[in-house]
Amino acid sequence: MQAPIHPLRRAPAPRLWPLLTVALLGLGALSACGSSTGTGSTATTGADPLTFTLTSLPVGYVAESYEAPLVVTGGTGPYGFRVAAGTLPPGISLSGQRLVGKPTKIGAYKFTLETNDAGLRSKVQEYTLNVNDLPPLALTPTLPTGEIRGETRVPVTIAGPRAVRAARLMWTLPKGVTVTRVQPGENGGVLFWRQEGQTLSVSVGFKAVPRAGARVMLVSIRPSGPVTLSATGLAFEARDGTGKLLAQQGMPTVPGSNVPAAPATTGSGTTPAAAAANSGTTPASTSTTAPASPATTPPATTTPPVTTDPVTTPPALNPPAPTPPDSDTPVPIDPPGPGTQLPPTGGSA
Repeated sequence: MQAPIHPLRRAPAPRLWPLLTVALLGLGALSACGSSTGTGSTATTGADPLTFTLTSLPVGYVAESYEAPLVVTGGTGPYGFRVAAGTLPPGISLSGQRLVGKPTKIGAYKFTLETNDAGLRSKVQEYTLNVNDLPPLALTPTLPTGEIRGETRVPVTIAGPRAVRAARLMWTLPKGVTVTRVQPGENGGVLFWRQEGQTLSVSVGFKAVPRAGARVMLVSIRPSGPVTLSATGLAFEARDGTGKLLAQQGMPTVPGSNVPAAPATTGSGTTPAAAAANSGTTPASTSTTAPASPATTPPATTTPPVTTDPVTTPPALNPPAPTPPDSDTPVPIDPPGPGTQLPPTGGSA
């Protein structure tokens, strides 16, 4: 009897995964060795290089608040900053990612800032910060270019504010232009305005001293037809918290306006009347006291003699009482005299 035939048994296949893993690790190590950099350098990654986006600094003014943000792109945040060379202006310091403070001395200050990111990358940038004296105090409207044909808003900004806490503006507008609204600016505060004829009068008080270049009011106007605005008819004055006049431009007396012009000042900041009082003399144009000698009475006119009986004249001190009007007859109302406060034609914001 023939014995049964058994199938051939194959030898078990070797496990190749461990070998493949070792081979891949070896290739990765060789690749890393081939891309390594020299001593002291940083390995290359996909991050963009560090870059200062602010390459120049705005001008600063003595005793005025200053702030300039330092913006960096690329690398990996967060970023750190330090002064690598040079000197910051007196009164200015580096706080986080900003230059802040109040400059105390004019000059051109050069320095170098360095930034570092989380990947220990660094970048330097040279700067020059110019510190100047404050420009003259002025209120300036930002006018649109060309003609306007519809509702337009005109911002009014302030330059060199110093210690100003109140300002008054008068603006003679072209014919056909109507002011519809005047709004306070960045510092808020109290604002009153009115328009008489073509003259706009605005009085504004500030909660705090505005910064240089701040918008102090926003004037909304509506023309009846195409018109071009101009600042030639604009006048203003500015005062501090005690009422001292800091700056003045124009301020003419406009007929019918209840906003009088501010008194002119001398070089010492006093009015001519005050200066004359200090010197013991009174200028003829500002004299308000009556002369020491009594006024000369003109000679009485000689009445020629008459042949008829004289007419008896009643005493001047006892004039006859006027006859009261009938109750049905209306009493005429005299028009208001000079200086009478009239109802405003504008409004307040």
